[in-house]
Amino acid sequence: MTWSYIAGFFDGEGSLVHNKKGFRIFITQTNQEVLEKIKTFTNFGYVIKISKRKPHWKDSWLYFIAKQEDIYQFLISTSSLLIVKKELILKAIPQLKDALFKQQQRKKKFYRRIKMSKKLREKGYSYRKIGKILKIDFGYARRLSLK
Repeated sequence: MTWSYIAGFFDGEGSLVHNKKGFRIFITQTNQEVLEKIKTFTNFGYVIKISKRKPHWKDSWLYFIAKQEDIYQFLISTSSLLIVKKELILKAIPQLKDALFKQQQRKKKFYRRIKMSKKLREKGYSYRKIGKILKIDFGYARRLSLK
């Protein structure tokens, strides 16, 4: 398995979808083994069985990636090898990079709040006081302190 093979497969059988939650990558196929090999090679994503809509249809499988960091890695690894979806991917990469940056900033803020709420709680502050200092709801301050 190589990135070239995966890029060709994605170019022909795959799709990149953007919704409110972010980007998703889908590749559908009737051969489960190929999708499992892609999953093993990339080390991310999931392979699930799609239910038949008509009884005479073959079983089909879906490889999908939902985690934004994994999608970014997938797109970076395949972008130079794509032909049909190249333009779409080159537009998506900066958007995804920006979304990942914002996500990392939210995580940092979250962990700073946890650290600060625990420190304040150790000093004897009430959850209401911690909430006022951190400008958050006191119930949320309590949940952060207990993490």
